[in-house]
Amino acid sequence: MQNNHLADLSRINSDDSYAELRNDAAFWEPWVRRALDELGLPAPGELRVPGESTNPVLISDTGLAVKLYGEHWCGPESHASELEAYEVLAGADLPVPKLLGRGELRPGGTGWPWPFLVIERASGRTWREAADAAGPADRPALLALAKEFGKVLRRLHDVPLNGTAVLRPGSPTFPDLLKERREATVADHREWGYLSPRLLDDVPAFLSDVDDLLAGREPRFVHGDLHGTNLFVDPGLGGISGLIDFTDVYAGDPRYSLIQLHLNAFRADRELLAALLEGADWDVSDSFPREMLQFTFLHDFEVLEETPLDLTGIDDIDELAQRLWGVG
Repeated sequence: MQNNHLADLSRINSDDSYAELRNDAAFWEPWVRRALDELGLPAPGELRVPGESTNPVLISDTGLAVKLYGEHWCGPESHASELEAYEVLAGADLPVPKLLGRGELRPGGTGWPWPFLVIERASGRTWREAADAAGPADRPALLALAKEFGKVLRRLHDVPLNGTAVLRPGSPTFPDLLKERREATVADHREWGYLSPRLLDDVPAFLSDVDDLLAGREPRFVHGDLHGTNLFVDPGLGGISGLIDFTDVYAGDPRYSLIQLHLNAFRADRELLAALLEGADWDVSDSFPREMLQFTFLHDFEVLEETPLDLTGIDDIDELAQRLWGVG
């Protein structure tokens, strides 16, 4: 592949230009082909974008996924976190695709080098695809999968934190994030509009001091974005086949990892949540719903976006906690 076939990366010079091109397969394909060739990996017949994503991702028909990290949209931090996660997860008993190679599209030049990772493609289909296609007869299989993922999640939380940055036990990244979210969450939720203004008036008094919320809890490996397309299952709903996307990992509180999993992947289905908690052997106390609602407000994402519930008529904090997180 000659350089004159490559798209001009200098076109990406702002958040807006990055947003416009990040999922453009034609723009990235020549670069990805050259990257695979330079790593000595099999040349693909076809490359495709699997769906909208924060970072450019192309999937090859040879079973590889190539993920690129730009200068915009927290790309440098995402690259560092994902690379550190793969190093920490190496050898763990988890359904995590292997990291096969890494490099830069523009090594040693001026401007952003565009680092990339080449990863095995996750097998199976996404939880979202499986859940959306499931009928009533598939309900027992989905519950069994949720319970199995509870076991996977427990093993993930038990991975030793031997990283050097966000995945080291003393990393301040996670508590600092929660403190930032505590200050911004009410304004954000007012803008998003999923909750009643009256309820949001009570949120500042409801939220604990972050240091108190985390006190006495050993940091664990936390995947902060377990949404419905980052979890893969066997085509026949026979098991968990893949766990991907480690750009939002922390040495933090395991409760945080449940937020996207329940509200996005499970779409607030409390029966699925109960099955997962059973599989994880999670200690569910009477305070669990209120604790989890606090982490709901402290999460970094618009976590109620995929929740198919009308919550606008709920004005009481405890009623909302039970509606979202009551599993008793």
